[in-house]
Amino acid sequence: MTQYVHKRFSIDEQDRLLGDLCEVLQELKTAREKKYFLKDLLNRGERLMIVRRFKIAELLEEEKTYDEIVDLLRVSRNTIARVERLLNFGRNGYKNAINKIRQAK
Repeated sequence: MTQYVHKRFSIDEQDRLLGDLCEVLQELKTAREKKYFLKDLLNRGERLMIVRRFKIAELLEEEKTYDEIVDLLRVSRNTIARVERLLNFGRNGYKNAINKIRQAK
């Protein structure tokens, strides 16, 4: 994976670029368009990392234990802990996304 160098972009610039990315995703109308964009944007490892984190959040919301998540996804306890911390003390991004997925089903 490409190494991140935080000194190249200020926090404000990072926030602006993230906002631009969100606008692009919003403009893409179909799930297929969004999926293909993300496949072009991210390499396989990056995509896997993102979907695993999202799945960890879903499983934590379902009250699965760390042991169950480790057995199911083969992820580290540190990764689970990071996701759990954001799930509980973050900006509700995981919770909002999980709720939207549940509503869509």
